[in-house]
Amino acid sequence: MKTLKILFLLIVFGFVSCQDDTVSEPITSEIAVSSEAVIEEAESVLDDISLYSESSFGVDMSASLTNKDVTSKTDGTSKFGRSGFFRDCADILVSIDENTITATITFTGDCLDNDGNIITGTITKVWSLTDTNAERTITIDNLSINGYIINGTKTYVFTSSNENGNPEMTGTVNISVETDEGTFSKVGTRTIEITSGGDTDSCFDDEKTITGSCVYTDVSGATFSVEITTPLVKPSECLYIASGIKEYTTVEGTTILDYGDGTCDNIATKTAPDGTVTEIELGRKRYH
Repeated sequence: MKTLKILFLLIVFGFVSCQDDTVSEPITSEIAVSSEAVIEEAESVLDDISLYSESSFGVDMSASLTNKDVTSKTDGTSKFGRSGFFRDCADILVSIDENTITATITFTGDCLDNDGNIITGTITKVWSLTDTNAERTITIDNLSINGYIINGTKTYVFTSSNENGNPEMTGTVNISVETDEGTFSKVGTRTIEITSGGDTDSCFDDEKTITGSCVYTDVSGATFSVEITTPLVKPSECLYIASGIKEYTTVEGTTILDYGDGTCDNIATKTAPDGTVTEIELGRKRYH
């Protein structure tokens, strides 16, 4: 009997040991680039929601009324704002509790934005009236963008006029996105500057410049990092990033993605760690 017990324990510990020795598969450069493209696509929509819900773009954050209750005011503010980003399928509800403002932004049905992205679900945006840094916190809870589910937070400071005289949003991001390769989380920093068109309220003439760096982790715990080494530029009239460079660091080495010379197209050049150069198509939208 004693021998049987020892044998049983050896089998159990042997099984546990095998389980502990399991190592997650490393993320290849190909998966890193394709997964990051999906997350970038989703986050660019979150950037627009964050930016164009600012009062600087005419969104009224002064009363607990929906945009269907208050469509315009004498100072030009409204629940939709003046940017043109928010449409009838979006609703903004504002509540004020002492010094805390909470804006709940709900996208009903398949709500299309200016770039043709489909948004469904709700986010909340919270900030303090007494915070001199004007820091905002965006909470994303099962928001669907082009069929991908996003969760997490974005914390940022918005200024209507930075040292260049442009609107700017800078802060941190901690989100997860369900991609075709599995669920990836992203933690890092991100700055969006409206480098052209910032002198008008309209979102349709805004050119955006993006900088930052981050670390991605898949469900198994495998990671890769991305750094924007040359600022990314998305012209107002273009659906895609038209110039800029990203560097991806994986177990395979460094992969470089070059978006081009500013020409509006859906092509970028990828240089793999072994020096192989290929062209890839941007924009991996899916709808369901």
